[in-house]
Amino acid sequence: MTRPDVPDAALRRNSIAARFDAAEGYDAAAHIQRRCVTALMERIQTATAEQTPASILEFGCGTGFLTARLTDHFPQASLLASDLAPGMIARARQHLAEKSIRFHVMDAEHPDVSGRFDLIASSLCLQWFSNRAEGLRRLCDLLAPQGRLMVATLLQGSLDEWKQACLAEGAPCGVPDYPSVPTVEAEWPGSGVGTWEVLTLHDPVGSARAFLRGLRQIGASLPRQDSTPASIAALRRAMRHFDRTSSGVTYRIGIGTFVKTERTEP
Repeated sequence: MTRPDVPDAALRRNSIAARFDAAEGYDAAAHIQRRCVTALMERIQTATAEQTPASILEFGCGTGFLTARLTDHFPQASLLASDLAPGMIARARQHLAEKSIRFHVMDAEHPDVSGRFDLIASSLCLQWFSNRAEGLRRLCDLLAPQGRLMVATLLQGSLDEWKQACLAEGAPCGVPDYPSVPTVEAEWPGSGVGTWEVLTLHDPVGSARAFLRGLRQIGASLPRQDSTPASIAALRRAMRHFDRTSSGVTYRIGIGTFVKTERTEP
């Protein structure tokens, strides 16, 4: 059966994977990613304090920031770490070679794994989904009864300083339209109960040039699908405006928790 999101979404997924594969400077530049992992892991530890997960699926593992924390905190668990980008999987495997972790190249919107997981976790991957609601439904179908899905993702208000600089100078802006809290609240599947918590993180990037370079280094520079590339002149105007008016960029992070209450067929 042909998937309804082919070919446009499939081409975009290929572009996302290619950019992350080419992100050689990811580990050095991924400051916000590390802070998100810390915040998410604190909540995972609290949520699982009375019932340690025996089986864990991570999607969008990248080079293994969250993977390392999961395997350290749950050393007895069976951990399957997945990512859309083969290059990221290769780096994570290299970084965590001494750990007992299975790795798998996978499109998390269309997971191709079987079994039931007590915990499904991810940090800063969900915002790349073409259809969050359907992707979340498929992932939550993989949860064991009373299993948890816990994710961190970007919400509306993220990178607004750069968006405002582009708007002020009439420069097209490729920053995605991240979802609002009511939008993501409505996207939880009906097989359980989901909640969202919002955190605000500030990244003192120093300059527009450093901000844009950082996005490229972590593979996150792919513009939204309907964006028009800015001319060099317009981009320079926006960069100067940003440097005059901003000391950094803001990230609004949504931490979502879903608990499976209904049994679904494998």
